[in-house]
Amino acid sequence: MRNLFAFLYRYHVFFVFIFMEVFSLGIIIQNNYYHASQFSTSSNQISGEILKRFKNSVEYFSLSKTNEALAEENAKLKNKLLENNMQEYIPAGMNKYMSAKIIKNSYNKRNNYLTINKGSLHGIEKGMGVIVENSIVGIVSHVSLHFASVMSILNKKAVISTKFLKSNHFGSLMWDGKSHDFAQLYSIEKHVDVSIGDSLITNGYSNIFPEGIKVGTVNRFEEDETENFYFIEVNLNLDYSNLDYVYVIQNPLKNERTKLEKKQDE
Repeated sequence: MRNLFAFLYRYHVFFVFIFMEVFSLGIIIQNNYYHASQFSTSSNQISGEILKRFKNSVEYFSLSKTNEALAEENAKLKNKLLENNMQEYIPAGMNKYMSAKIIKNSYNKRNNYLTINKGSLHGIEKGMGVIVENSIVGIVSHVSLHFASVMSILNKKAVISTKFLKSNHFGSLMWDGKSHDFAQLYSIEKHVDVSIGDSLITNGYSNIFPEGIKVGTVNRFEEDETENFYFIEVNLNLDYSNLDYVYVIQNPLKNERTKLEKKQDE
């Protein structure tokens, strides 16, 4: 307290000066229409700018809830399209979509995984496909009650069955562990017509992804002199370093198909 009084006593002249300036300014504004209007305009601009910044801050912190609501709405719309048989590749009633938020993501390791905020409590199961809009993200690998781990397409263990959009020639897409922008397509024979820019989509041969989901485009290709196949580099359709919300594909007929195909191998 003694230090406070000492401080006020030391600078009392300065404080008196400030007080008199403010008091004088108030008198001028009160008794002069022009200065009053100018002050009113300036104060309104300042207060408006403060309110604008405050509103922007509130809106920024509410974006997370807004994005989540939009993702849920998009999932509902996708399911509605399926029910009305309006989607080009997927038959009505075949698949359902569930939105989920990515809470952890890696893309620059040898084997990359993502974590989403939905688990078995929400109906997520191991082996389900994960997409964003109409592009492949990965495959559910492990599930807990409230969370799930997704093996990214940028994983050397991941194998995606794909085909050319312009034909039924298909192959296996795998990642060599190098650039997160490119993957490699195997098992395409040399007699197949391949061009740079050709689009690749899922072929629906697996129980994971339905037919028609975008994978990428041919970036370059070479003929292997010792084999009867091309080496094809694919420019992936998605930026895996910039993901937020995804959709998990639920196929109600998956178990039926799996049991049938297992009997063929007996």
